[in-house]
Amino acid sequence: MTRIVKRLVGDFPALVMAMEAMLAILLVAGMAIGCRRGTGSGELVMVIEKRIPTFDPRVSSDSAAERFRQLVFNGLTRKNENFEPVPDLAERFEAADDFRTFTFYLRRDVRFHNDHKLSSLDVKYTFETMMAGGFASDKKAEFIRTLAAVEAPDPWTVIFRCNEAFPGLPNAILPVGIIPEGTTEQQATKPVGTGPFRFVSYTEDQEVELEGFGDYFDGKPSIGRLRVRIVPDSSTRESELRKGSADLAINADFDPVTIEGLRQVPGIRVESIDGTNLTHLGVNLNDPILRERRVRQAIAHGIDRDSIIRDILRGQARPAVSALPRSQWAYEAGAKSYDYQPEMAQTLLDQAGYPVKGTEPRFRLTLKTSTVAISRKLGEAIQEQLRRVGIAIELQPLERQKMTQDMSEGNFQLYLNTSVGGNQSTDFFKFAYATTSAPPNGQNRSRYSSSEVDSLLTESQTAKRPRRKEIFSRIQSILAEDLPHIYLWYPTTTVVRRDRVSGLNLEPSGDWQVVRRVSLAN
Repeated sequence: MTRIVKRLVGDFPALVMAMEAMLAILLVAGMAIGCRRGTGSGELVMVIEKRIPTFDPRVSSDSAAERFRQLVFNGLTRKNENFEPVPDLAERFEAADDFRTFTFYLRRDVRFHNDHKLSSLDVKYTFETMMAGGFASDKKAEFIRTLAAVEAPDPWTVIFRCNEAFPGLPNAILPVGIIPEGTTEQQATKPVGTGPFRFVSYTEDQEVELEGFGDYFDGKPSIGRLRVRIVPDSSTRESELRKGSADLAINADFDPVTIEGLRQVPGIRVESIDGTNLTHLGVNLNDPILRERRVRQAIAHGIDRDSIIRDILRGQARPAVSALPRSQWAYEAGAKSYDYQPEMAQTLLDQAGYPVKGTEPRFRLTLKTSTVAISRKLGEAIQEQLRRVGIAIELQPLERQKMTQDMSEGNFQLYLNTSVGGNQSTDFFKFAYATTSAPPNGQNRSRYSSSEVDSLLTESQTAKRPRRKEIFSRIQSILAEDLPHIYLWYPTTTVVRRDRVSGLNLEPSGDWQVVRRVSLAN
């Protein structure tokens, strides 16, 4: 031991130099790790507020999965700025006069990420596997009664044959990402598409890593690498942006107060436009209390949307009176609206057979919300407002996966939810309100049934545009009376980005296709 000590003392200057060299090496290594954990040149880091349940573009209509789909996959069609379907993987398409046959002519310059060249057999395979009996998918609800066959007469032509007129087919196929033939088994965990970004890796419930696809038919993205971090906690998402370890967040469920704070942070830009997504209360029409229409109308009159938008959402929303956004061609401005009228709410409750009982509530209901902080705040505001008209609300915050399951299974009385993107088209009425569209055949989670609405939806399939406008105006008026959904507001679409991010054109629903046009400063 003494000999060792003497050696150390004697060699002390050399030891110091060695330690200094080691520290320098560690510092450089740490800086390199820090760069990898943060953002580097050519690498964009986005944050998303919830997990992605599946990568398979034929399956989930969950908003997180749909945003991911827009990065990695293309459909035959896409939306233009007027929310209308236009060609994407198809270079053009045409419909027969009876709207029972649609022919799509494919682009000839498209490759999948596995270097397989797109052909009509891939499109046929995508739809036939999605429609297969044992394949669970919300997306096939649009086609299950209507689509008769998908044909591939040659490598560049796809023909959809329908059992009945289906003029909305080019819009209905829009969210179905095309996959290469024979890849069903891998798509949920190792997706392969034609999109601007290629899948690299996935750390479960933490991060998805993508890279720019050099052979993308519409031009290679300027971003070399894209990482999507899954960060459920709002304060952590905020911190990632503030310290620069994340570059971009699009409609990431930030508290409006957080958004106001981020506007003041040097190096951060916050941009907002009027949104088209729809926040609403879903109502279970099989519930013995809520099946009474006057009760639903009383709830609608008992919610003070204006004060919630002003005080909680900080003006970052607009009141909603329809499922459709105001910029949609079929929007009906004259449908019945529900201003805050607590006296009217109480009168309706009396008429429905739920009188005041001293200090006791008229009845009790459970409202399911997500666990996101802003969702809980909104639930608390609705709870207090409805208490004033005699309705006791129990809040039940749920993780997103459980909440979606309960909504689909009808295991709720009320739920608070935001529809993303789908309500930009009149096809939303069929998907959300047709009697035959109850899950798993659609998203009629309220189990709404109206023979008049069903008849109008059938007529809309063959009607010309002027008559279709009349039809959808009437449907909106009926829904405003029946209230299977209680429409609340259209949230503002908000993007938070670091200064190094440019070239981002905001889209009203928060669409992620815009990401491929982004440029990064070093």
